[in-house]
Amino acid sequence: MNHQRRLRAIILLSLVAAGTCLTGCSGRRERPAASFHGIVTLDGKPLEEGSIHFTSPRTGEVAYVNLEKSGTYEVSFPEVDLGEEYEVAVAPTVITFESKAHTGFARSMNVKLPKKYMDRRTSGLRAKIEQPGKNQFDFVLTGS
Repeated sequence: MNHQRRLRAIILLSLVAAGTCLTGCSGRRERPAASFHGIVTLDGKPLEEGSIHFTSPRTGEVAYVNLEKSGTYEVSFPEVDLGEEYEVAVAPTVITFESKAHTGFARSMNVKLPKKYMDRRTSGLRAKIEQPGKNQFDFVLTGS
């Protein structure tokens, strides 16, 4: 009888281990695709120029896009970390040089953007990714 009990325990532990391995043996969490869209305003008006950058603090992956004249944006991430809070920066417009091998920031903006927003660590802007697919994040910046 003791032998049967031990055999059942071994079988049960084997099934639990196999189930655990099937649901996450690699230790990698699911990373679905997502897009972010919204509007960036400065002192109550749409920010007519600049770029917005989203950075995963977990992986360091960055997605960015230039803002439209209306202050709106839409950017896609092929993989996101659900439940994570992405760090956000708003910076000058990103331009592509003729070589297309390098990118850089525009040297100046017509709008006076406070420097704190240009660095994800000082901007105070965050976007928590709760679901795959479309996510809306509007950012209200102040000039002071």
